Amino acid sequence: MAPLLDGIYTIANNVQHYPVLDLDGATNPFASPIAGVVGFTNNGPGTKNQQWIVTTLRPGVYSLQSAFAGNTWLAAPTDGATLAQIESSRYDPVYNEVTRWKITNIEGNNYQIESVPFPGKVMDLEMANPTDGTRVILYPNNKTPNQIWTFIPNAIP
Repeated sequence: MAPLLDGIYTIANNVQHYPVLDLDGATNPFASPIAGVVGFTNNGPGTKNQQWIVTTLRPGVYSLQSAFAGNTWLAAPTDGATLAQIESSRYDPVYNEVTRWKITNIEGNNYQIESVPFPGKVMDLEMANPTDGTRVILYPNNKTPNQIWTFIPNAIP
């Protein structure tokens, strides 16, 4: 299976209605932290708070940077707590390990997004709930549909 290419993606969950990763209530790209991360209805390719810049840090390990907020990355909870919400961080992945993600191809464009500092814990759409505003949390890997994400390319260099 080919590795994920660097580029700008919308990242959709594999539960009913395919909610996408969204910065919750993101209105000010200069706030810190900007917001927690939730599942939300895909509002289309022009919705910057639902777009993520994927950058390879080393083979299999990536950063997920907000296209809305510039210098803001998806971050695991600093203590790795199960059920804690995925948040945003202003600290560059070069210096901030919680903003590093192991992204593993499952099949086709489907991937699991695992925390590098907390192996075995992945991004999970809480309770597999497709309702707008459902938290995206760190949770032990059960390989369930709410832990599988589809990377929809918006721009690949």
